[in-house]
Amino acid sequence: MHNLRLPSERPAPMATPAAGSDRPAHALRWRFEVAADRAFDRLAWERPREHQVRVLVFDTMGWRQHATAAEDWLDCRERMRAARFRQSHDRVIHVLAHALWRKAIGRCMNLEPLDVPLGFTPLGQPVLPGTGLATSLSHSGRWVAIAIGATPIVGVDIERLPCDLALDDMLGTICHEDEVGAVAALPPGERESAILQLWTRKEALLKAFGVGLTATPASIRLTPDAPMEPPTCARGQPACLIRDIHLPPGLVGALAAPGDVTCVAMHALDHA
Repeated sequence: MHNLRLPSERPAPMATPAAGSDRPAHALRWRFEVAADRAFDRLAWERPREHQVRVLVFDTMGWRQHATAAEDWLDCRERMRAARFRQSHDRVIHVLAHALWRKAIGRCMNLEPLDVPLGFTPLGQPVLPGTGLATSLSHSGRWVAIAIGATPIVGVDIERLPCDLALDDMLGTICHEDEVGAVAALPPGERESAILQLWTRKEALLKAFGVGLTATPASIRLTPDAPMEPPTCARGQPACLIRDIHLPPGLVGALAAPGDVTCVAMHALDHA
């Protein structure tokens, strides 16, 4: 598996306050817009080139103060979903993840976040019709990963380590029958890490193929460093290569993209 790392950050210039920003609602929106623009400017964020994928990773904790303003960047579907969360912290993570997702795509297309043509297939795969771009989003706890590629499909998945779930009980759900023995034989600490890494690799692959719940992680037997063919239910999709991505401590993750992807750029989005 390929291993991709996040680059270091550069300092950002200060922005000049906009006129009329003394009004509370306007001030909240302006502060969020300025903070987001600064953060993306520091990354020199731009549309991925042909056969390139950009992966953006961020901690929503640094953006929590902007959660109210971030709702203005969501469409009706995203707002309705946010309203269904029972826990306020889950709602905040959803709002910030989707707002900054739209911002990231918009910066690639010179569009405002609400003008981004982000849609979803019946099985839940995000699509950007007519743009030549593919995208994927994953979050675990307060952390979010976004992938945008100049490719037909892309999938990203991250998980926290240690995990809150009893992973030993999920061996048969995550591992192919040919993988169970080798994983079960590992010492406990290594076993948990191995299960999570397998899980993220397979989830990234299933997201790229856009199959939803019609295929399970256990149905996939991974072949290291070799493109994976799509399942029957995703026939016609290109084979994908899985790459491990290097994340902040306490996270594991993977990216799945067509085998002709030649560059994956990692970006850490920090709050200004």
